Amino acid sequence: MTRLITIVATVLLMISSATAADVDGNWNVMFSSAEGGVMVPMEIKVDGENVTAMADGDELTGTYKDGELKLKGPMYVPEAGMSATLDMTAKLEGEDLVGKATWDMYVASVLGTRTE
Repeated sequence: MTRLITIVATVLLMISSATAADVDGNWNVMFSSAEGGVMVPMEIKVDGENVTAMADGDELTGTYKDGELKLKGPMYVPEAGMSATLDMTAKLEGEDLVGKATWDMYVASVLGTRTE
């Protein structure tokens, strides 16, 4: 019985790790709002449920659990000429990251596509 529990736990851990690895990598993330849009290159690294992302030189931190990516941190946007806190939530839909974000007083839709 103990062996069966160990095997099941190992398989579940492998499935969880494989799912988390789906968002690992380099992305082009488009933030679109009524005021305009901006494309930000982002490198996402997942370690268990913890996530770090480099967004054009700015480090964001967060989580990836139950298929939901949450990132938060300061992000400089050259088009706006300022830095503010980005708060982003997205899910992997097919090959794309899809979600919403707030940055300063702006609300944006998020569409991330993998870079090649």
